[in-house]
Amino acid sequence: MRPHFSSRLAGPGLPNSLSQLRSELLREGRAVLDWSESNPRRVLPLAGLEGEDLPSLFADPANLAYAPDPRGLLRAREALASLSNLPVESHFLSASTSESYSWLFKLLCDPGDAVLVPRPGYPLFDYLAGLEAVEARPWRLEYVHPGGWRVDFDSIEAALAGGRVRALVLINPNNPTGSFINEAERAELVRIAAREGLALIVDEVFLSFELEGRGRSFAGEETVLTFVLDGLSKGLGLPQLKLGWILASGPRPLLDEALARLEIVSDSFLSAGTPVMNALPALLERGPRFAAALGARLRRNLGELRRALEIPGSPHRVLRCEGGWTALIESPRYRSEEELALGLLRDAGLWSQPGHFFDLEREAFFSAGLILPEAAFDEGLGRYRDWFEAEGGGASRPALGPLSML
Repeated sequence: MRPHFSSRLAGPGLPNSLSQLRSELLREGRAVLDWSESNPRRVLPLAGLEGEDLPSLFADPANLAYAPDPRGLLRAREALASLSNLPVESHFLSASTSESYSWLFKLLCDPGDAVLVPRPGYPLFDYLAGLEAVEARPWRLEYVHPGGWRVDFDSIEAALAGGRVRALVLINPNNPTGSFINEAERAELVRIAAREGLALIVDEVFLSFELEGRGRSFAGEETVLTFVLDGLSKGLGLPQLKLGWILASGPRPLLDEALARLEIVSDSFLSAGTPVMNALPALLERGPRFAAALGARLRRNLGELRRALEIPGSPHRVLRCEGGWTALIESPRYRSEEELALGLLRDAGLWSQPGHFFDLEREAFFSAGLILPEAAFDEGLGRYRDWFEAEGGGASRPALGPLSML
């Protein structure tokens, strides 16, 4: 008799056509430039640390002790509290932001409930929610050029009409759109959450990297139950150390009950490692230096992207990018987006993730990883521009209208 597999997780599918082509090219010995790079450990220095300095942070004899705390080691939470100005007891340490989402879905949702997640967005939500038997129900971000991305509140109301919604997920700034939640949107989102009895889950892993906009943290929001997520992965470019955190706030006594219940969840896993928690205070001291250095690279690369693709007569448009590590480019749809992406990869050796990877509603859009070193970024930019010029027969006519809306 065949064993049963949970319906929470779909079976493994076949690789998409882009991944298949990339594997074929690599097997043939072809070099492929990943212009959508998002792994900091492949392209960034160690957060202002000298090569021998990072191991020394893990040489503390206290790392051999085991004194578990459901919320994470006190010294690590105190370091976070000194930055957030929230009480120590409002901080929880996890192994990653993904695990933080998992804990919060466990805390807030019964099987069959829903959380509202942004589109465009990162496809991981479907898996994280599905593994908790929760529906990831989308709401829309809408783009109007050159103003940028804005919350489509009608889509939120439509999603709420489906019932059983327990939380509203915000990414501040969003990945991959790079859009912050502005002050007017924040006030309206809080009002909706209060009206509907929703919790806010706000992912702020890219908040330190402002580009063409300004962001403000949701940490300390008191009107509704709010959980802000962050971690070492983006803020210090150290995903391999596996440490994330949750900052909880909201009205009493609802917050007190939430904290007590979340402690039960976290105590069931105790997944954050002692060495990285002990090292967190020293690591956090390096955060501002890392953000400043990386921010200079992000701004430089975004500037080069605009200078190269927004010249008079260009068929390309760089979307407004308020923050984060990724820029989106709208390019002429000479062929389908998938065919364009395959052509870039096959002919130019350039991997650029197309917009449908992030559920953009129309074509053709491609992503550029602003964290790339300058030389690699410029090489990819040249390949991208030259390939589209050849694809369009050398035409320099504007292929885009004055207004673009997603």
